Amino acid sequence: MMVGSVTDKYKRQAKERVELWLKHLDHNRPGAERAELPLILEIALAQGFKFAANRRRRHPNTNEETREFMVQQAEILLARSRYWYSQLTIIHALCLWELPDSPGRSPTGYSDTPRVDASQAVTRWLGIAGSKRDPRSRKPGDFTSDGRERLHPFVAEAAELAALALETGHPERYLWIDEKGAMDSVGSTPANPSDYRKHNLWIPPSVGWSTLHPRAQQLLADVLLLLNLAERDGAPDEVDERLERANRTDLPPCLTKGREPLHPDRTVGMADDAPPGSTCLRDCPFEMCPYPAKGQQPRAELQETFCRQQQALLRTKPTRHRAPWQDMPRKELVRFWGTMARRSRTRAE
Repeated sequence: MMVGSVTDKYKRQAKERVELWLKHLDHNRPGAERAELPLILEIALAQGFKFAANRRRRHPNTNEETREFMVQQAEILLARSRYWYSQLTIIHALCLWELPDSPGRSPTGYSDTPRVDASQAVTRWLGIAGSKRDPRSRKPGDFTSDGRERLHPFVAEAAELAALALETGHPERYLWIDEKGAMDSVGSTPANPSDYRKHNLWIPPSVGWSTLHPRAQQLLADVLLLLNLAERDGAPDEVDERLERANRTDLPPCLTKGREPLHPDRTVGMADDAPPGSTCLRDCPFEMCPYPAKGQQPRAELQETFCRQQQALLRTKPTRHRAPWQDMPRKELVRFWGTMARRSRTRAE
């Protein structure tokens, strides 16, 4: 964001700083034996790119030359990224940069300018994702039986939603800028969703989870659960270890097979009785359950209204379905989100 904000006098130095950070992810650079940037800083870089990409062309701190530089650097980060969340975040950023920004709109809500080939763009990003990452960050389970690297389920879903954002020209329906900000706010929507938005940002702070498509709401919910499991309170070394355990192309069984190991109804008085990994299913390589107890401060405490909406998505037609990675009875998911809703209410009281 600094690259887009500084004057011409300091722009070259700002760009050099970005390039320097990204060099620390290059395991092939002279004198380097591996990617040196901790995962938590890789994540922070990815988030910075997405905040910068949220500025539309009309934003006062945006110019075409800077945009081209940032897109180029974001693709470098995407190629070198080791963590699923970094890849998801950069795909969001590239989607925002790819959107045409024209004041003219057709009656269907599409831009009057030539429409982006969404499928081609997304396929290209997925081909870049992790293609030049440090091979030491790969796990044995990251590959299919024929030797191809798996695509993380959250990254795959984010890519499909990004394609829908490009096709419709309404990214606020399919992606978000900040997980906590989107979940904390119910949000507002225009009277006519196809109307052209005149903000300087693609997704302004007033947009909350209610604006998101049901698929995007379900993705946001489980992304938050996994982030809270990995980034919960603890010493920096403990957080780094959990991030490394979560740095896989598959998901923990507590998000795919059954949510009992999460034990979301635990209170802060029970926190010391069940350290991370103590309630995991046997042989679970993630070792992060149970979910942080009530009263602790995870990345973002899920709000009651947001949890109730997750229940509604599972109960109400035509959105009565589970996400592709949720291989468990629908009733179990409904129960889980009910417990999460009550947990949030108790915490507020």
